[in-house]
Amino acid sequence: MKWIVMILAILIAVLLLLIFTKVRVHFTYKRIQKDDLIHMKMTAWHGLLHYTLKVPVIKKDDESTALIVEKETDTMNETEKKSTAKLTPEEFMDGLSDMRALIHHIVDLHRIIRHFLGKVQVKEFAWHSVIGTKHAAQTGILTGNCWALKGSIIGLLTTYLNFRVMPSYTITPDFYQKQANTSIACILEFRVGQAILTGIKLLRYWKGGKVKFKSKKLAKLTGDSNNQSM
Repeated sequence: MKWIVMILAILIAVLLLLIFTKVRVHFTYKRIQKDDLIHMKMTAWHGLLHYTLKVPVIKKDDESTALIVEKETDTMNETEKKSTAKLTPEEFMDGLSDMRALIHHIVDLHRIIRHFLGKVQVKEFAWHSVIGTKHAAQTGILTGNCWALKGSIIGLLTTYLNFRVMPSYTITPDFYQKQANTSIACILEFRVGQAILTGIKLLRYWKGGKVKFKSKKLAKLTGDSNNQSM
């Protein structure tokens, strides 16, 4: 009997520890000329647990309309792994179709996601861009439009996410050369328990019925590989 009580106490302690564990996400995106870089690092327990994803190269395939993505992953138990994948327009459209299917099958999906995003704290946010068209007048007009667009996006983000700092964002015009470079760096933090609760809500408000996914990965999860896009 004592062993059962001890095991239950340990399980409860581990569960509570997991629920209150904070996950910190460091996200960086940079576009310089034609080169794209995405870097995401997730850490917990002051870095004791970590997962890193790097996508150093995103380029167009010369033989098709697909995008070639080269990525690197690094976890605490595995050495760095490199892989290459292609994203075709058909796969992108299948992903959008699957998203619409999920929205249709989950009641109040928007409210559930918005509630979770409201718990996500933004510890740092910086978005800086440099644009130019070689023509002063066109660059000035484009800069003004980009300021308006970026301000609208920032306003939308502050509505959904819990910003703990003031977002920093700039647009620097370049009147002498043509370019469109940008960089985004942010740090997000949330509790594992909040993510678990959101997952439970998604299952609870599932309308029922089987969803016919089109993308390969989701079709395999549901065992309906025949619905994959040709």
